[in-house]
Amino acid sequence: MSFYSSIVQAYDEIFPLNKMQAHLMEGLFSDLVGKKVLDCGCGTGSLAIELGRRSAFVDAFDLDTSMIEKAKLKCPQAINVHFATGDLLKVTDHYKANYYDLVYCLGNTLAHLPAIDQVNEYLRSVASVLHTGGFIVLQLVNYDWVIGNDISQLPTIESDKYVFDRDYVRQENGVIRFATKLKDKHSGESYSQSLPLIPILKDDLYKMLDGLFGEVRFYGSFKKEAWTERSFHTIVVAKKTHRTKGVNREIN
Repeated sequence: MSFYSSIVQAYDEIFPLNKMQAHLMEGLFSDLVGKKVLDCGCGTGSLAIELGRRSAFVDAFDLDTSMIEKAKLKCPQAINVHFATGDLLKVTDHYKANYYDLVYCLGNTLAHLPAIDQVNEYLRSVASVLHTGGFIVLQLVNYDWVIGNDISQLPTIESDKYVFDRDYVRQENGVIRFATKLKDKHSGESYSQSLPLIPILKDDLYKMLDGLFGEVRFYGSFKKEAWTERSFHTIVVAKKTHRTKGVNREIN
């Protein structure tokens, strides 16, 4: 059983829809009506469904089949959202080039790729499927904060039914071992698992985006608060333009 299959029943309770994410994305345009959107690593689809309700046309995929099954059950038939299983490293195999207005990858999904080269590969594939003028939005844990302060535990998430503990264990090879424990407060049952994460630093991320996107902005939250080394998140909003490699400008 995969990590996400193990928490699929609790997923919407421990990671509820954050409408600030939708608000930020809608704010990139006058509105989302008719906009073509690709959600990479959609989980149970809450954000994709929210954007569909705002009249976007959304394609959404996740590697975990149980997540996609739950997303399909949640999705109203009246909106234009299509869910499928898929891989971050196979975007160009399944989605049209120069087609999307917006592509996003949230929830620290990028850090689950096996190596930094694969992160770069994914970003290049996104640049391929975005049309000129389109946007990419990324969300990661701020690994500058994690590494710089030797963070070993993320804040515990607690809902009415669940407690979700998240520990970080630094490995000698630079990888972080992400150890989790999900406890059902009603039954007392718990499930523990660990998996590797690639800590992606802000400067490294910018270097990968440079040459692919003409304007790159970093924020510390979906409220567009300024990014600092102590921000919990690293949020990226970048726009695809005709600019060539080396002339991009970073805006904090």
